[in-house]
Amino acid sequence: MAGARKYHHGEVRETAVSAALALIEADGPDALTMRALAKAVGVDHRALYRHYPDRDAVLAEVAAEGFRQLLSDQSERCAGSDAPLQTAFEAYVHFALDRPHLHGLMLSRSRQAMDAHAALGAAVKAELDQLMIWSRQALGVALGERETDARDLAFAALAAAYGLVTLAASASLMPRSPEDLRAFVSDQVAGVLEGQLMRIKAQPVAR
Repeated sequence: MAGARKYHHGEVRETAVSAALALIEADGPDALTMRALAKAVGVDHRALYRHYPDRDAVLAEVAAEGFRQLLSDQSERCAGSDAPLQTAFEAYVHFALDRPHLHGLMLSRSRQAMDAHAALGAAVKAELDQLMIWSRQALGVALGERETDARDLAFAALAAAYGLVTLAASASLMPRSPEDLRAFVSDQVAGVLEGQLMRIKAQPVAR
């Protein structure tokens, strides 16, 4: 490629992730091709194949970066929060609504993709592990206590958040301003959390 930028060893991979993230956030995953990415990075497209075997590998890397950024946002917001699980899902809703293309990519990766790409699997596991920590805190239990309840609490809220965000992205919710939409979805997810907490705490603890 004429005028291709010269990179030090390892720079192409890092720069490619940033460029791919920008392409996807602007125009969605379909905008990402190896040639488009090579042009954005400033290298011959064949150079990318020395770092990524195919487009799916790039998508997995971007999805992993999305999960890392989501967890960073949640952790920052939850520092000092009296209700970290609810705060974490408020952060999730803001992230998902503000960055719909990236969120859609993150949640569309299959179990096979997570198993095949170590970075993606590790990023997803880190997010789920931290949600479990906040879920246990919401229930007032320690690691190893009521693990099924903690998991169900977190996944009920995740399902509600994902479902509502998906409806918003497909314009299936009534038109609202971005601020009203974030508040509406956050309130609905908070209601699911409150209802699940009441249900779980009303159940007898297994001996």
